[in-house]
Amino acid sequence: MKQCYIYLYMPLRKVHKRKENSFSLHSVEYTDTYTKEMDEEGLKVLKWSMFDSPDTLGSGKYFMESEPVFILDEVFRKERLSGFIIQGYVSKSYADKLAIPSNSGHRVGKSVKFRCINSSKRLKLIRGLIQYGIERIQVSDEFIYFDTDNYLKEPSFICF
Repeated sequence: MKQCYIYLYMPLRKVHKRKENSFSLHSVEYTDTYTKEMDEEGLKVLKWSMFDSPDTLGSGKYFMESEPVFILDEVFRKERLSGFIIQGYVSKSYADKLAIPSNSGHRVGKSVKFRCINSSKRLKLIRGLIQYGIERIQVSDEFIYFDTDNYLKEPSFICF
């Protein structure tokens, strides 16, 4: 009687690490007046240019309030997630083209809207935002919106 050995090939589970350029949809053409170092200043995961108004390079760095950017950067870092910023700071001329209300937090740089379609990631991000004291959050299947403009508007949590 012969003995037969069967070897099963089972690949090892890969441990996913954050790639250096995990925001592959975001690209910036830096200039002499706006460099890569300026774009990454103070942030661990995100870049200031992600919050730019589409018509002005560097507007996210110069006009966006630092509080929502630092909070979102810290939540992304702690949860090891990445995301696509849909809207951050919006300049007056661009906001007028899109008919964004004059009392919108995007005009003063206190609001962020980012894409998140995975429900488990969405839950982690919402939990992280609440832990950092964000009181105004809107959630949909496609995106998460939050702002730090608590002086003008009442705290709310809206799901749609």
